[in-house]
Amino acid sequence: MIQLTHLSKRFGDKIAVNDLNMILEPGKVMGLIGQNGAGKTTTFRMILNFIVPTSGTITWDN
Repeated sequence: MIQLTHLSKRFGDKIAVNDLNMILEPGKVMGLIGQNGAGKTTTFRMILNFIVPTSGTITWDN
């Protein structure tokens, strides 16, 4: 399980992801959709630890 709690990311004065809460459960298929610039790639980059969130937590539970 991966849990995102109050996850946010800012680039200067631009808010890329704002207060995202989500639970990703093992064995489930999930999609993330949104317009260009909505923060989809930024969210995945934070989950994969490529970039650091401005605030919030990502919890991995094996």
